[in-house]
Amino acid sequence: MENKAWIAAAGRLAAYACAVYIAAVTAVFAWRGTLFVATADAWGFIATFLARYYDGTLSIADFFAKRNSVDHSQPLQKLLFLVYARWFDLDLAFEGATGIVFGIAFIAVVVAIVRADTKGQPRAETVTAMTTLGVTAVVLSLNDDGIFSWSFATLSLFYPLGIALLLVFAYRCIQRDQPLMLAIGMFVACLLLDTSAILGAVAIVVLIALRWRTFATKRAPLTLIAAIGVTVVLYVAAYALAFPDLQSTITASQRFGEIIGHAGEVWKAIVVPLGAALVAPNRIKQIYGVAAFWTWLVPAAIVVAAGHVWFWREFFRRDDTRLTFFAAGLMLFFYATLAGILSGRVPRYGFDYFMQSRYLVFYSMQIVAMLMIAASNAARGERSANPFVAYATSVAVLACAAFVYGRGLNLPSQINFNRMLDEKAIALAEDPAHAPSDCPPYHLTLCGWVPGIRIATLSLMRRQQLNVFSPRFRERHHLPPLPPSLQMPPAAQ
Repeated sequence: MENKAWIAAAGRLAAYACAVYIAAVTAVFAWRGTLFVATADAWGFIATFLARYYDGTLSIADFFAKRNSVDHSQPLQKLLFLVYARWFDLDLAFEGATGIVFGIAFIAVVVAIVRADTKGQPRAETVTAMTTLGVTAVVLSLNDDGIFSWSFATLSLFYPLGIALLLVFAYRCIQRDQPLMLAIGMFVACLLLDTSAILGAVAIVVLIALRWRTFATKRAPLTLIAAIGVTVVLYVAAYALAFPDLQSTITASQRFGEIIGHAGEVWKAIVVPLGAALVAPNRIKQIYGVAAFWTWLVPAAIVVAAGHVWFWREFFRRDDTRLTFFAAGLMLFFYATLAGILSGRVPRYGFDYFMQSRYLVFYSMQIVAMLMIAASNAARGERSANPFVAYATSVAVLACAAFVYGRGLNLPSQINFNRMLDEKAIALAEDPAHAPSDCPPYHLTLCGWVPGIRIATLSLMRRQQLNVFSPRFRERHHLPPLPPSLQMPPAAQ
């Protein structure tokens, strides 16, 4: 018996050590391999948001403003952008590091819920350790390094964390029949998470409807649903009044027509989100080429689809616990996100848009939900050992995949790409009125701007010593010193 205890303890230690290793590898990649040179969307924030901050015209509305009708309000991200500019030279490696912290915090919330649910069960400690490993292997997997090579995408790990905290808070309010507190929490979530909070609200409403038999009175569910619905409607209406110019010019019938126009590709809306959670399209492309997409994605999607059937069968067999509510909330949020992409992005960009690397942050939530239910089943001693063996095998497979993905990265190429972007940005700054022909417009978006705005933006960055124009930034990332013509700020010349 004592030997078994030692073996179990060693297994738990190994699980935690593997989880730490996976998180550390991803964190190092997110720091060294991310696009720390200002890239893509960052230039837009610099030219508008930061420019207003430095000239003293920044207002609260700027934190909630969107670029267009399909954009998202990102007040926390913009606040962090100010922090990076003010204290960290606008070094976007810190943005990637912040995203990793959000991811770890999400993992901690999931593990805490599993630990509380399995407390006192025979296999509780072992299952908690395995859950830590399994969820880390999913959330911080380098399955698609695009999430962690673009700091703005890494920062989107804030959304799973925000939804997790919303679900925990919502369950507490539902259990205590506190519709007012639920409405307040939902409004705060809408301010911070915008569209994701609305999708989360849909998930919570569906959960209340699914579990209505657990409430003491027939009135309680309606009151709680009304609290959520009214809050979301008020938020949407208030935003429309505050920013009337951002209303979509595409009608619902036009959206539907565009989707119908691509009806032959509708299957991608199922296969890609399900399969990509295990094997990312970009990873398949890198190893096997575009022709192998469906050879890998379809079988992976079938496996995950079977997991969805199992998940909902288990859901309706279980009591209304916090873990059950939370896991189902993550799953429903995943479904709502797919519906949002289908209605908001597919009409503009087609069904291949589901392959965007940044969406894997949301696709992973379905696997996390399944792991939570499986962990709860595996911990209980009154059931056979089969659930535990199946859970341990699943976690081992996910962990092995995470190790393989982590080993297959080419970090030097990422570093060299950053150096190339730095060289192009410096060359552009030396003659900002004329963008060179080899200026990469996707990454250095200011290449395509009108000269006046480009000159003003680069002048601001030089004056404030931001990003590639900061000596500390260049020293931190082992970049050569600025050329003499750019070492003095414009105001001092």
